[in-house]
Amino acid sequence: MVSIDDSEVRFAALEETLVAKIRIHGSVSDLPKVFSELDGIVGAHRLGSPIVVHHWGVSDSEGHDMDVCFPIDMEIETDEISIDTLPAKEAMTLVHKGQYSEIGDSYTKVRLHTYERGLPIAESTREVYHHLDVKSPDETVVEIQTILHDWMDRFKKQLEEVLDSSTKEEIIVPLSALSIDSTAGDRQKALCKSLRILEAKTNEVQQFEILSYCAHVFPVELIPPMQDLFRKTGSVDAVIESMKSRGGFYPKNLRREGGVIYSEKSPANPTAYKDAKTISEQRRAYCFCPLIRDCIDETPELFCNCSAGWPKQLWEGILETPVKIEITKSLTKGNDVCEFAIHLPAEFV
Repeated sequence: MVSIDDSEVRFAALEETLVAKIRIHGSVSDLPKVFSELDGIVGAHRLGSPIVVHHWGVSDSEGHDMDVCFPIDMEIETDEISIDTLPAKEAMTLVHKGQYSEIGDSYTKVRLHTYERGLPIAESTREVYHHLDVKSPDETVVEIQTILHDWMDRFKKQLEEVLDSSTKEEIIVPLSALSIDSTAGDRQKALCKSLRILEAKTNEVQQFEILSYCAHVFPVELIPPMQDLFRKTGSVDAVIESMKSRGGFYPKNLRREGGVIYSEKSPANPTAYKDAKTISEQRRAYCFCPLIRDCIDETPELFCNCSAGWPKQLWEGILETPVKIEITKSLTKGNDVCEFAIHLPAEFV
């Protein structure tokens, strides 16, 4: 935990934490009531300040999903709450002081610090509420914990699963000099060198198996509603229309042509994409990945197998069977957009 007097962005290795938890769907204004409820249940077993896990991908006009957690010293037997363990994670942290309505500026500071190092950010964020003051909001103190996506760990693990140890070691050599404070430029150059070795040492099937595993984790909470809809209707079209009408991280640019669903990604930064003065600026604004967005033209095409892992998680969850994902367009191929073809198994066409 960082000092609450610290105003700088810091890297932190967050430890595994036993917590008492209530999941809600709403906004930060709902938290004081839930804190009070948890406090009455946990009592003397509470170990520290409340931790809230924000699931931004599960959102709508009413708010978003949040796991409201109290660290505890032992498991508590009760039906009123869940007992869970927050896993150990790496994060960039910053203490925000003042009104919560102004926390966006602090998040921007953390995000810029993280992206300057070429590090991808995970889908859920943690916040530690050292002091949430409704009556005197200027006295609020919230520690932002921006969780890092464990791309490099996933890459190394999957190399080990798919390839022999000597080939794996050869591929990761360019990455060995990187640290948490390496610049985005150094990280991107090292990754591109590693990808070129991977490309030379593997076939397309192996490349997909390795890199698609490195994708960001699709919010698991979003899959069951679509899975249930498909079970009831047997209609892929019904699922597509439902996803288009919902909030959160569901894809919106979808169309089906026979046995193939085409899914086109929207720009990562729509405003910068619209205001871009050059093709290079536009492509950078379109790309979601801080690992490559500053060196798209130099990045080997096979890298975008990573992005294909995102729709793979979603559609295999919905259909409950393996599906083939094809990258039909990508910035690394020289296209203006990224598009995936989800090939439906014959029995679903």
